[in-house]
Amino acid sequence: MKRIGILAFALFVGYYAGFSQYFVNPSFEGTILQLGPPPDWDMCIEGSTPNVQPGKYNVYLSPSHGITYVGLLTRGSGTWEDMYADLEIPLSKDSCYIFKIDLAFQEALVASTIVDPVFLKIYGTNVNCQKDNLLWESPTIDNQEWITYEFMIHNEEFDITSIILEVYFVGPYPYYGYMLLDNIRISKEPYAELGNDTTLVLCESDSLILDPGPGYYGYLWPDGSTNQTFSVDTTGVYWVQVFNSEGCSWTDSISVIVEEYQEMETFIIDSVYACRGQEINIWVDVSNGVPPYSYEWIGLPDTTYNAYFNADSTSYYTVVITDDCGIQTTDSIKVIIFPDPEIDLGNDTLICPDGNYNLHAGPGYSTYLWQDGSTDSVLNISAPGVYWVEVTSNLGCSATDSIQIDLFPAIPLNLGADTILCIGESVTFHAGGGFLEYQWQDNSSDSTYTAFNSGTYWVTVTDIYGCHATDTVLAEFLPTPQINLGNDTSMCSGEQLILDAGSGFESYRWQNNDTSQYFFVTQSGLYWVIIDNGCGEASDSIYVEAYPSPEPNLGPDTTICQGEVLQLNAGNQFSSYLWQDNSTLFFYTVTGPGLYSVTVSNSDGCFGEDEIYVNVSNPQVDLGADYQVCEGDTLLLDAGSGFVSYLWQDNSTGRFFTVSSAGTYNVVVVDDYNCEASDSVICSYFPVPNPDLGPDQSICEGESVLLQAPEGDYIYYWDGLEGGSSLEVNEPGEYSLTMVNPCDSVSDVIDVVVNPLPEVYLGENNVLFPGQTIELNAGEGFDEYLWQDGSGDFYFIVTENNIDPENPYYYVEVTQGSCKNSDTVMIELFEIWVPIVITPNGDGENDIFRADPENWTGVNKHTMLVFNRWGEKIWESDDFVTGWDGKQNGAYVSEGTYFWLLDVYYGPDNLKQTLKGSLTILGTHR
Repeated sequence: MKRIGILAFALFVGYYAGFSQYFVNPSFEGTILQLGPPPDWDMCIEGSTPNVQPGKYNVYLSPSHGITYVGLLTRGSGTWEDMYADLEIPLSKDSCYIFKIDLAFQEALVASTIVDPVFLKIYGTNVNCQKDNLLWESPTIDNQEWITYEFMIHNEEFDITSIILEVYFVGPYPYYGYMLLDNIRISKEPYAELGNDTTLVLCESDSLILDPGPGYYGYLWPDGSTNQTFSVDTTGVYWVQVFNSEGCSWTDSISVIVEEYQEMETFIIDSVYACRGQEINIWVDVSNGVPPYSYEWIGLPDTTYNAYFNADSTSYYTVVITDDCGIQTTDSIKVIIFPDPEIDLGNDTLICPDGNYNLHAGPGYSTYLWQDGSTDSVLNISAPGVYWVEVTSNLGCSATDSIQIDLFPAIPLNLGADTILCIGESVTFHAGGGFLEYQWQDNSSDSTYTAFNSGTYWVTVTDIYGCHATDTVLAEFLPTPQINLGNDTSMCSGEQLILDAGSGFESYRWQNNDTSQYFFVTQSGLYWVIIDNGCGEASDSIYVEAYPSPEPNLGPDTTICQGEVLQLNAGNQFSSYLWQDNSTLFFYTVTGPGLYSVTVSNSDGCFGEDEIYVNVSNPQVDLGADYQVCEGDTLLLDAGSGFVSYLWQDNSTGRFFTVSSAGTYNVVVVDDYNCEASDSVICSYFPVPNPDLGPDQSICEGESVLLQAPEGDYIYYWDGLEGGSSLEVNEPGEYSLTMVNPCDSVSDVIDVVVNPLPEVYLGENNVLFPGQTIELNAGEGFDEYLWQDGSGDFYFIVTENNIDPENPYYYVEVTQGSCKNSDTVMIELFEIWVPIVITPNGDGENDIFRADPENWTGVNKHTMLVFNRWGEKIWESDDFVTGWDGKQNGAYVSEGTYFWLLDVYYGPDNLKQTLKGSLTILGTHR
């Protein structure tokens, strides 16, 4: 028989699933270097000052969890420190828990004293700071790295609602000691889990093995068996109860649905098509049976649901599928292989250097792809190389062929170089012998051609392979030369005239024997040239007259003062004037700096020009921005260096001036060009800041105090942040004020103490059961108490007689010094009753399994389920008041013990409670 175990790791999964966060801040996270306990922790011992570490007292050990941890101290004066925190989930008196905490010791300096190891006490209580229930004492903690310590909690007297941590001396004498604490973990013990509800198919003779895991002291299954595992082969709800050595237990259940085995069904396509050599993928889809499946492809190595292979011929392929129960089924597919297309580009061949050739891939294919990316069935080529084509048939199969193309030898044709001759001469061009055909530009067909006129001559020849070649030559016939230097002319002195004899001649000779094409004329005279082009000589001459140019004079460069004007005069003897801004008078008025120029002309049409640079002196004096001077100080004004003279408002003439009072101060300066400049400045005087926040302040938590600074023209900084002249604070600490003006930045500090509100906690909302009393304890040690009924004791007793169903809220206000705080809790009366035996024999007495209406109050809604000892649900109802008559499917159930599970919801918050129990059925009427 094959047994199926689906929950082999249930214990380990269950352990972590059962871990819960019992504290709000279990790893002591807070602000580093914070003095006092971390958030959500408090002290029982007045004067305790736990430290949030690392960083204080030379403690730099890395946290074992999170970013901070806490340090607790003992002192040589005989005092020590503690901390406590309320539990989010109370530790029930009928349950067991594993408590883990990381502890370490590190030598640190406190008042220059070496500290020593101490040990830790852990108390569990339901009364604020009461230390009469010691849960654990640690060994002496002298390890300087984190070590996890753990112990079991099984409190049989009361529910633990808070935990107290206290360090203490080792030995009879007090001393300085220091302990580091981090990372509290609490988990319920035992904790078991059967896993999620499941639906499965079982093979013949198989069963599902339920296993909560090893390590428990005892087990109890629905049939009363006590083994670790339980075998299941039918649909039902199954539960287990596990026990540890302390007598604590945990119950979990699972719903199992067993479905009937169905024959495997396969899906595979009938056939697949491919080309020869192409990789093929075939696959099969399987349903029903019991997975996982194994696959065997006949003739193939693949062992998964799909197979990959290359095929060369059409064939059938079969797969054998075996499920987890060993049952087999088969299916097959036909693989059809298409033929490859046939392609032939022909034999390798030769082409003429100036020719082309067409390659034909043949008709009827779906696609064509040549080596150059073209896609026609024909490719035209004109160069040698290797050419290939890939064709694809209509069935999608491809084939490739290639061809080598080379060139016939090139034809050696040369008509010679271009030539120049004189008119009346001739030249003969030779194309060479041995060609089949000749064709000249005039369609003549001899191997030679004689030219008598200028022009371009060419011939095309054809060799024995049918290849062609063409060459071209230029013939030019020159006449006797001609030249013209132009008419006689004139120019202005200082100019240059270029005489050009023309280009393309073999030689030049000017009147001074110069032999270049150009001659440069700069003065009056007769100029001539003789030229020769190889077919004869020619000459020409020209007379050039040079007139004098005018010479205007604007004077040397100069400097004027800002705001002055300067008149430039070019002289009035010239025919025309043109200044740099296109004005045309013989004078020009200058008002700013720059380069000024004039161009003039005389009666001969010659031009002359001159320019002058004018600088404008604009001296600058800068006494700076307006000054703000503090009372008792002096200020030295500096007019700057480099001036010829200085004149201040009091007629003093020095470069510097000393200011000792508020007012306006000015100076006039003169530079080397006798140009003036002036500036003025306003000097203001300010008092030195004098902040005063007064004495230190004390307020209650939740209150605020207004810190007031002296009014004035200041900038205010509170703790380094800019603000107004006042600051409202509600947090404890030292607050600094800095007052700033142009004179100084002066600070003052004030210490604000926030007295904590008295800690009062009446506990979680609760339910009062019949005959029970609930004591609401506000905690001792407060100055005053005020309950909702006006009473003033530190506790209030709630009973059935004084509970108010219409207003189930209880309130207390406590006073400690000048600070008050309050808490409210809701107590509801809750009353239910479930019978433990019924006798459904029809006698009208105790025939129905139902609630007693008189003992069924405070319930908003509910669900009652009844199971037989095999875990099968036989009755479910949300009307337990009407009840169950002991029948299933119309017939009474058998006598025996049954188990019930009741979920009830009560109170305004719809609180839920799950109750379990057993029911004995006797005397069934049949």
